[in-house]
Amino acid sequence: MYERKTRMNNRTEKKMKVLMIASVASMIDQFNMPNIRLLQRMGCDVHVACNFDEGNTCDKKQIHSMQKTLQKLHVIYHQWDCPRSPGSLTKCLKAYEQLLELTDRYSYDWMHCHSPIGGALARLAAHQRKIKVIYTAHGFHFYQGAPIKNWFLFYPVEKLLAYWTDVLITVNQEDYFFARRNLKAGKIYYIPGVGVDTGKFSADIVSVDTDVFRKRHHIPQDAYILLSVGELSRRKNHRDVITALSKLSRRDVYYVICGQGVCRKQLMRMAVRLGVAERVRMSGFQKNITPYYQNADIFVFPSLQEGMPVALMEAMACGLPCVVSDIRGNRELMNRMGTVSGGFKYSLRQPSQLRDALETLLNNEQLRYACGSYNQNIIKRYDKHAVQAYMKKIYAKAFVLEERSCQKYQ
Repeated sequence: MYERKTRMNNRTEKKMKVLMIASVASMIDQFNMPNIRLLQRMGCDVHVACNFDEGNTCDKKQIHSMQKTLQKLHVIYHQWDCPRSPGSLTKCLKAYEQLLELTDRYSYDWMHCHSPIGGALARLAAHQRKIKVIYTAHGFHFYQGAPIKNWFLFYPVEKLLAYWTDVLITVNQEDYFFARRNLKAGKIYYIPGVGVDTGKFSADIVSVDTDVFRKRHHIPQDAYILLSVGELSRRKNHRDVITALSKLSRRDVYYVICGQGVCRKQLMRMAVRLGVAERVRMSGFQKNITPYYQNADIFVFPSLQEGMPVALMEAMACGLPCVVSDIRGNRELMNRMGTVSGGFKYSLRQPSQLRDALETLLNNEQLRYACGSYNQNIIKRYDKHAVQAYMKKIYAKAFVLEERSCQKYQ
């Protein structure tokens, strides 16, 4: 295990030392940089441990950029060879031993851990070292409609580890109410996702001209654009959209996917087989995703499993009508309020509903606008500032900080 050391403040008082830990660096980069900054403002000394080398959903250039940011923040970061799946017992054991070594070298007061495998190994090590733990569950692998194997594999582990979890944070209401009923963590909290910068994704801010965007991606000026953002993996289920694209009554519709992953070739072969390859664009990982949202007509999110999807929240903040799979997370964001909604939910067991929803939106400009306006309004409660206010209170209660100390860092 290697580490990158950065300049530390020469303070004489003892600072609370917190280890932010996750299986992969992209989990830190995409979801936890605000938490790191918040902890520092609250007077904590923060370290990061994750796998910078493997399993990340963003590219190496972005990982390097994140490392440079950590250096500027004077955060010590550590390479942790954590696997993303429990399949390799050898890799899990190695990762556990690395954590024991790391926690022996540094006297951490708290760990804040993320992701199922990383969170499990972190809590085992924390229990061994008598370090207090915050665990953010970004979506339990056991949920309503989950495969039975998920319940057999993940639920017993989480049931046990909850006894060694001082603070459990859930990001959707289904997980929160389940945890309150069935898990015995010290404290259980709900926060509305990890937060989205609604100002950044405002439809009033145009970052790339439409003509330029379409020329760059070889899309006709009068064509419609469907957009999905997410890893090219089975779980993100882009197959459903490619199938629906091939069954639409119109041929002036293009499908853009932003993301990287192991299923890229498989998805392109499928597009070729269904005769829509010339209307599918795989743009890879995009650091600046805003132009894609702003130039799309409909956002499609067909995932098999989500906790509280950031990409969907970003699309809603951009004022896009959305068609999503009817699963936890998606369902919470897209609940109908009265006679208005932000789009359509479709059953994964009835993928024809996806095609029908797309046809309806493509043929009704007024409906697309109404759905987008609704989404921009409803997503305000998930703004990053609201989430950070929740996190400040959770950290303050966990660390037993006095209220006046918290106000000092506002």
